[in-house]
Amino acid sequence: MLWLRSSAGREGGAGAPLWLVWPLAVAGYVLMGRLGLVTAMPPTGAVVLWPPNAVLLTALLASAPRHWPVVLLGGVAAEVAVNWHTLPIAWALAFGTVNAAESTLAASLLRRFSDGPVRLDGLAAVVRFVLLAPLAASATAALAGAALIALRFPEVDYLHTWQVFWLGDGLGLLIVGTTLLVWLAPRAAPEARIRGRGLEGLVLAAGLLFVSVLTLRLDADLGRLYLLFPFLVWTALRFGMKGATLAILSMTGVATWAMMDGRGPFVDLAGIDQVAARQVLIAVVALSTFILAVAADERRRVTRRLLQSVRELEQARFDLERMNADLDEIVTERTRALRSTLARNEMLLREVHHRVKNNLQLISSLVALQRRGVQEPAMRERMARIQGQIGAIAKTYDLLHQFGASETVDFGPFVPALCAAIEGAEGGRARIEAELQGSAQVSADSAIALSLALNELVTNALKHAGPTPRIRVACGREGDALVLRVEDDGPGLPEGFDLTAQAGFGVRMVAGLIGQAGGTIRTLATEGGAAFEIRVPVTGAA
Repeated sequence: MLWLRSSAGREGGAGAPLWLVWPLAVAGYVLMGRLGLVTAMPPTGAVVLWPPNAVLLTALLASAPRHWPVVLLGGVAAEVAVNWHTLPIAWALAFGTVNAAESTLAASLLRRFSDGPVRLDGLAAVVRFVLLAPLAASATAALAGAALIALRFPEVDYLHTWQVFWLGDGLGLLIVGTTLLVWLAPRAAPEARIRGRGLEGLVLAAGLLFVSVLTLRLDADLGRLYLLFPFLVWTALRFGMKGATLAILSMTGVATWAMMDGRGPFVDLAGIDQVAARQVLIAVVALSTFILAVAADERRRVTRRLLQSVRELEQARFDLERMNADLDEIVTERTRALRSTLARNEMLLREVHHRVKNNLQLISSLVALQRRGVQEPAMRERMARIQGQIGAIAKTYDLLHQFGASETVDFGPFVPALCAAIEGAEGGRARIEAELQGSAQVSADSAIALSLALNELVTNALKHAGPTPRIRVACGREGDALVLRVEDDGPGLPEGFDLTAQAGFGVRMVAGLIGQAGGTIRTLATEGGAAFEIRVPVTGAA
C-alpha cells in the first residue's frame, strides 16, 4: 500500500482520495479501539495502550486538509461504536472529541515542522515525530481526557490519571503510529536480497518471542528484562525500522497479555501504578529500539549512496579513460597525417627550389650566350649584372635545397657560398672575405632578398674598385636582427651621398628588397672605401 505517497507537505496538497481514506480510517479505528479496550484497567477504564488515535493521525496525514473534518467525524463516530456497550453516548462523544483533537494537533504540528510528506526516514524525523505527537499532542489531549475521567470518578487522583492517559495515548502513537508510517511509506529504492535473511528473521522472531514470554509473563524478576535487549538490538541493526516495529508490537502484545492475566513483573504494584510502570517500560524499550533502527537505516542508505557514487565514479573514470584513449588515437593519427603532409610538402618545396634553381641557371646561360653576341659595352655590362642577379637567386635556391629549408633558414652559410660564386664569376681578380658571427634565422623570402642585396652591393664595389679589389662581408646577429655589412677598399662614396636620392636601378632595387623583408639599409662612416649595413628581423623575434 503506497497511498501515503500523495501525502502533502507543509503547503497542503491533493492527498489520497477521501473514498479510500475514510472507510480505512473508520474500520481501523474500530478495530484498534477494540484491541485498546482489552487493556482497560478497572475501575476507571484506563488503558495501557490506545492505538485508534494512531490510525486517525495516519489518515489525516494521508489526506488533504479540506477533508479533515469528514475524517474526524468518522473517527468520532467510530469512538461511539467502540464504546457502545461500555459508555453512554455523551461520554463516548466527549472522549471521541478529545481523541480527534489529539490527532488533529499532532497532524498539524507534524505538517508544520516537516518539509514535505511526513516520513520516518531519518533520525531527525523520528525525534521530531516523538516530540510533536506522543509527547506534545498526547500530553495536551490528556489534560482534557483526565478531566473527563475525574468528572466520572471524582475519587481518582487527577495527575496520576493524566499520566496514565497520556502514556496510553502516547504509546499508541509511538508504536502503532510509527508502524503505520513506516510500512505505508513508499520505498525509495528496491533493496538487494540477502541470502539467508528469511531464515535469520525466523530464528530472531522465535528467540524474541521466547524471551518476551519468559521475561514479561513467566518470570517476575525485573533483572531478567535485560534479556530482551540483545534481540531488539539485533532486530534494529539487521532489519531496520520495519523489523523493529514488528518486534516492538510482538513484545507489547506479550506484555499486555501478561498484565491482563496478572502475571509477569510489576504484579506487586497497585492497579494504576502497575499500568504506569508497564507503560514506561514499553515506551523506553520502543523508543530506544526505534532510534537504533532508524540510525541503522540511515547508515545503510548512506552506504548505498556511497557505493552508488563509487560505481558512478568508476564508470566515469572508465569512460574518461576510453575517451582519452580514443582522443590519443585520433591525435596520433592526425599527427601522423600532418607529419606525412608536412614531409610531402617539404619534399615538394625542395623539388620546386631545385627546379627553380635549374631554370634560373638555364636563364643565366641564355643571358650569357646573348651577352657574347653584344658588342656595345654598356649593354654587355647591363646583361652581366642581370646574369649575376639571376646567379645569386639560383645559388640561393640551390642552398635552400641543400639545407632542406622550407620556411626558415640560417643565412650565415649563404654568405661564403655567394661570395665564392661572385669571385668565380670575376675570374679571381677580386678577393672577398666572408666573416660569420653566430647563427641568424630568417625566412626564405628574406634569404632571397638578402642574397640579391649582397650580390648587388659586392658587384657595385667591384665595379668602382681598383684592379685588385678587396671586399669584406660580415654577417651576424645583434639582438633581434640579422646584420649584414659590406665594406670595400675603393675610393669610397661621394660627399653628400644619399641612398634615397639615388637614381640607379641597383641601389633602388636593394632598398626595395630590404624594405619588403622588413629591414633597413644605411651607409657607414669609414676611413677609406665604402661601407653598407643591412638589418633584417630574425624569425621568431619578439
